[in-house]
Amino acid sequence: MTTGYLIMAAAMGLGALTGLGSSTGYVVAWVALAGLGLGLVMPTAMSVALDALSAERSGAGSALLTAMRQVGSTVGVAVLGTVISTSYASGVAGAAAGLPGQAAAAVKSSVGAGVGVANKLGSTELLDTVRTAFVHGMDLMLWTCGGIALGCAILAVLVLGRRVAAEEATRNDAAETGGEASSIPVV
Repeated sequence: MTTGYLIMAAAMGLGALTGLGSSTGYVVAWVALAGLGLGLVMPTAMSVALDALSAERSGAGSALLTAMRQVGSTVGVAVLGTVISTSYASGVAGAAAGLPGQAAAAVKSSVGAGVGVANKLGSTELLDTVRTAFVHGMDLMLWTCGGIALGCAILAVLVLGRRVAAEEATRNDAAETGGEASSIPVV
């Protein structure tokens, strides 16, 4: 699981280096790498969480994990979307200041509207500013995601490392006494 988080962190770091001139192949590579990391994390995380539950509680635990994943995704999209939007609005503020009221508001509101206004005005400078501000916002969001993935990797080492050590100690105790290892839930 730690490896998956580290792969995701690396992929987010590579993604954060995406610029206006980055190739499609570059983007495909870091997105695929992020998918690989996520593919390593999710099944393992689900297994670790469900293994801590008794068979009778596994259904409720699975439902709770699904609900938490959905809520977490929704909150994550909202927070990360805010990071991008705030960064974008800040990046176009100077260029928008010289535009008429409605055009300025449109440029600040979204990338699509900013591109539309730039095209309507025939301003390559505004178009470049809009695109650059969006890419900067994406980069900031990806650095944030990479930091979160790195933090999760550290937590996985600390929490799962403690769990593995406790399970090993239980097996060693059982081997010394000649009995069977009992299942000790470790949090």
